[in-house]
Amino acid sequence: MDDTEVWSAVDRRRRAIVDLLTGLAPDEWDTPSLCDGWMVRDVAAHLTMPLLTMRQLALLAIRYPGRTNRLIRDGSIDLARRHDPGQLVHRLDLLVGRHRAFPGLTCRESLIDAVGHTFDMAIPLGREIAVPAGEVAEAADRLVSYRGRGNAKVFRSLPLAKFRLTATDHAWRTGDGAPVTGTMTDLFLLLTGRTVRIGQLHGAGADDLRRLAAV
Repeated sequence: MDDTEVWSAVDRRRRAIVDLLTGLAPDEWDTPSLCDGWMVRDVAAHLTMPLLTMRQLALLAIRYPGRTNRLIRDGSIDLARRHDPGQLVHRLDLLVGRHRAFPGLTCRESLIDAVGHTFDMAIPLGREIAVPAGEVAEAADRLVSYRGRGNAKVFRSLPLAKFRLTATDHAWRTGDGAPVTGTMTDLFLLLTGRTVRIGQLHGAGADDLRRLAAV
């Protein structure tokens, strides 16, 4: 995908997220997400961060000093406390068509966020949201390109180096080692440190991967 196509994919994911959140009951906003320490409302608030001005970001950084992960984690919880569900949905809707990445990042990080956090909310809520495998693969390619450095540090690190991951629903593979197969969604979740669907993986290396991930 070129950048224009990536932004179009981001817009599709953002619209789907707005649709998901619009239909939630009040108590569902407090459902624990796949992100440690975050409820659904916190994930939604995190996704609105591109709307913050540089001054607002600076104030959050002062309030939550230290590593980037702390700013992201605690800053998102802070935003969730200051906006009710209706306001969060409205802010997310404002992002559709807004093609400007978070400072220092690219449209592909926006896609990783939009795809990944869709799953982080939808899976615990028991909602099925079909994300095209090609869009998930584009986000996965960006994750693989980090090679465990830089932006990869915001994710839990799983022992994937000794495995060859191959998608069953898209022409995508990465790694060199014992074969592990799964849907593009299953593999993307692994790359972002989520083990919620690790039981659905197959291949000669799947059991070893599950054992190592459980340590």
